[in-house]
Amino acid sequence: MGLYVRQLKLGPMDNAEGARETAIVDAAWDVEAALRAAEEDGRTVTHALVSHHHFDHVNGLPSLLESKGVPIHVHAADASELDRAMQSELRLVAGGDAVEVGPLRIRALHTPGHTPGSTCWQVEGEEGGIFSGDTVFVNACGRCDLRGGDPEQMYASLKKISELDPATRLYPGHDYGDVPVSTVQREREHNPYFALLGSLPGFVAHRMRPRR
Repeated sequence: MGLYVRQLKLGPMDNAEGARETAIVDAAWDVEAALRAAEEDGRTVTHALVSHHHFDHVNGLPSLLESKGVPIHVHAADASELDRAMQSELRLVAGGDAVEVGPLRIRALHTPGHTPGSTCWQVEGEEGGIFSGDTVFVNACGRCDLRGGDPEQMYASLKKISELDPATRLYPGHDYGDVPVSTVQREREHNPYFALLGSLPGFVAHRMRPRR
């Protein structure tokens, strides 16, 4: 069964080809457009997956709850940062937990560094992929100088991702690179932060240089 992914500038949706159940990853901005896109493709959004708590990744959750009332899966370390009004709808996860979306299992890969609860969502199976939020971008990685950021944790998180199956497709939370979708192998070859994974001091020094 093939993996169905429709990427929008709003965020990706993910489920199994042929199944109606769909997860929306990082519901933000124009959620109605995302719901319409799912409906056009014969899908229905049944789950919300959160990569981390920053506003540009979660500001659509109130609209999603109003429209669909779906469970929101978020790492426990970031949950308290979300709006109090939605706390009762949260399903707290830890690294290694899996969410079932139709026939798919989507596993939470805890990847702190950008925020304490940053989570990459990994779809199990041969047709799987990883939704990396602001942990890994094409040819880059997330900031570590915001509140809750930690370059040493980011180093460990990138090492974890670099050790995945090289063919794993990588869907970042922002389209900052030369392609919208990458693979673990491509990032190993082209991502300068992956090239620094042999030296924690070198990675930390490079990642914490003043930003222009």
